[in-house]
Amino acid sequence: MQQHWGTRAARAVMFTAVCVLLAVLGHVVMSGASVPWWAVVPASASIATATWILADRERSVPFVVVGTVVAQAELHVVFTLAQSLLPAPMHHHLADSSSVGMLAAHLIAALLCGLWLAYGEHATFAVLRTVADRILLLLDPWRSTPSWPRLRPIPTTAPPRQYLLADAITSRGPPRGTAVA
Repeated sequence: MQQHWGTRAARAVMFTAVCVLLAVLGHVVMSGASVPWWAVVPASASIATATWILADRERSVPFVVVGTVVAQAELHVVFTLAQSLLPAPMHHHLADSSSVGMLAAHLIAALLCGLWLAYGEHATFAVLRTVADRILLLLDPWRSTPSWPRLRPIPTTAPPRQYLLADAITSRGPPRGTAVA
């Protein structure tokens, strides 16, 4: 299903906002230092551009999760380099354990957000398809649909008395025979 430019833009903005805000929040919490704005803007632009290119159609869950992991890896590298370029009083030197913790936090966040975005995208497309089908059904009421009931019954040759209890089968009581041999 090819996407309209507005749908592509909305998906790119949503993916970029989730990835970048999550990465900035993670870096601020784990390192105790702010991420400079001059690193956030180009990182956001690169994620948005890549997402715009890849948002031409609906993607599978593994593709979205892998894309989120790759985006988080890129943002981790960019924000770590940007924090290391800040003057000494403005950032703290990261210990090895906090760097590993930050990388683990990026990976866990990327997996969870990737699943969240992928299933959200799938649900959104399902709703859009349903709405489009309903609109088309309202615009074209004469198309043949198997779900509409027939206005006239199908003529039969059998008398109606044979069909009265055809579907009413009741079987009360225990089953015949022994249950265990």
